[in-house]
Amino acid sequence: MHQRYPVETLEEALAEGIITGHPSMPQFQFEADQINDFIAFLKSLERSVPPITR
Repeated sequence: MHQRYPVETLEEALAEGIITGHPSMPQFQFEADQINDFIAFLKSLERSVPPITR
């Protein structure tokens, strides 16, 4: 997934709040330190996943 969607593009969405596609899940918003931690976590996963070849 990280090859198609750079994790940096999530920063703004996480800061402004994400509205989900179904009514039973509430909107949520992260604080700046939570966003930085989450992005760092996602980037750490990129390093451990071998590239997809087709």
